[in-house]
Amino acid sequence: MTAVEKRPSTGVRTFKRARVSRPPAHWERSQAGNRPDLPTITHWQKANTEAPSFAKYNVELELPIFDDETYEAHLTDPNWTLEETRHLVHVYQESSGKWPVIIDWYGRPDRTMEDLKARFYKLRAILLQLATPIQSMAAPEYTLYETLTNFNPQQELSRKRLAENLLHRKKDEADEEAVLLAELQRIMANQASLDESREDLRRRLDYPKATSSSYQYSTSQALSNLWQQLISADRMRKTQRLRPVGPQSAMSVDGTNAPGQTPTSARARESMTRNSQDPTSGSASRLSERDMARFGVSLAPGNEKLPAGVTFASDRLSKPRIAKSTIQSEKIAAILQHIGVPDLIPLPTPAVIEAFDLLMGKVHALLEMRKVAEKEEQELRVREAEAAQ
Repeated sequence: MTAVEKRPSTGVRTFKRARVSRPPAHWERSQAGNRPDLPTITHWQKANTEAPSFAKYNVELELPIFDDETYEAHLTDPNWTLEETRHLVHVYQESSGKWPVIIDWYGRPDRTMEDLKARFYKLRAILLQLATPIQSMAAPEYTLYETLTNFNPQQELSRKRLAENLLHRKKDEADEEAVLLAELQRIMANQASLDESREDLRRRLDYPKATSSSYQYSTSQALSNLWQQLISADRMRKTQRLRPVGPQSAMSVDGTNAPGQTPTSARARESMTRNSQDPTSGSASRLSERDMARFGVSLAPGNEKLPAGVTFASDRLSKPRIAKSTIQSEKIAAILQHIGVPDLIPLPTPAVIEAFDLLMGKVHALLEMRKVAEKEEQELRVREAEAAQ
């Protein structure tokens, strides 16, 4: 009795391949598209199916169509004739718009591909503009018009030469270019890092931007008020950083006199008594008229009341410009600008201040007269309207 060998099971079930019924095919001869100049082709065609249509692969070209009158009116060119232009359009149509094929079939070695493109694009752009004005073009038409008119033959020729030289360069030149590009990237990275460091340094050294205008502190009175505000704010701190100056420096923070110091009023009385007792003190400090004119010193009249504190000569030129209302101030500024008075007069002398005071008196008188005149005119118009009724 013979033993039967059993094959080891692989765990994969095998199935019989089912027969697939395919429809029969037949040998068919058909025309390639709708062009009679092309030969017929033969191929296998499945039964009960439509013949494949190759018309979807046809390229529809937009050719410039023109007659002799249109050419003579708009398309003439000193370097091109009508026959050569028609030949270019014909070759473009036969070559399906492929410019390498066009330059090969054109038959004129003196014409480059860029010359043919420039001529053809110019024809298309002019005919497109004649068919549809620029103002009436849609977005696709205007994009095509810009593409046609912006073609530059010299730039295209330079681009091709550069690409050709880049294609035929040697390995050493390519390696050198790679090294130069890496060096350029390193320089640009260092420059960016340096610019960032400079910008960070500028931000650190930059002073804080003022949120309000400093014009309100242009007078001595405003500066005094600002100083008093700073002193008051500094008194609220535990460690005071500001120290009063002037007549108030002799007094402590709580308003009492510092120990060992004379009160301000007593010192003022002693100074007045000393000056009255010394008859030469007044004459010694008096200047001559020449020195007063030289240094810009003027004596105030006995009946004039001087303001307290330090005043500047420029204050007497800026305060009269500011009126009670904004409209009045604008009128004063307009009058002064019309007569040529600048907004800022540096280092005004007493003569300039006196002339400015006289001028401002006339300006105020003029504004008052104008106000009265406008009031009279308004009253007159009211009376005329009442009389007309």
